[in-house]
Amino acid sequence: MRRAALIVGLLAAGAGTDGRAAPSAPPAAVSGKVEELKTILLSRNDNDPRLDFDFNGLTPADKRAFRELYRETRREKRNERGTIVYLLGRNLTAPEDWAFLREVALEPPCLSLSDCSKKPAPGSDEEATGDEVTLAYPSLVALRQAGRAADEEKTRASAKSAGGTSAEKEALALFAAAKSSKTRAVSRTAATLERKLAPR
Repeated sequence: MRRAALIVGLLAAGAGTDGRAAPSAPPAAVSGKVEELKTILLSRNDNDPRLDFDFNGLTPADKRAFRELYRETRREKRNERGTIVYLLGRNLTAPEDWAFLREVALEPPCLSLSDCSKKPAPGSDEEATGDEVTLAYPSLVALRQAGRAADEEKTRASAKSAGGTSAEKEALALFAAAKSSKTRAVSRTAATLERKLAPR
């Protein structure tokens, strides 16, 4: 976002014909999608039908806002962060979208639902509830969404097309990187999805 703002500023500075900086263009408008998502997340209703229909075709500005919301959300809110990743994973149209999935897939392990930086005491109730899949949920969603996008693009691609699709290449690169994750559920899932997708 900072890089984009810098580019806009540089272009505006050189656009004037009389030596004065031309007024910068207003930032792209963000729709009400972020506020709608916040409302859904607060309700904790994973079955809200709006999740299936209201967040398709997000604009670049909306996606930037969603990524910002993800980074502002506490790491311990695994379900909420996973939901944001799920929605962004349905809108993979630019390199920065894939870069975000990679960022999430390679996040350091979350050790506890009360504090991701601290491992719960052995045998505690917290340890019992903080299962590996729940703790790794956002990263696992990122991997699954990458695989889904690659599968869908391959289905749409012409049988005569040579080589893999762009989504397939992005997904394979993501899986290769995620196999080195320190979270076993993430590394195993990445390896499984890579085997499934890799050309034979």
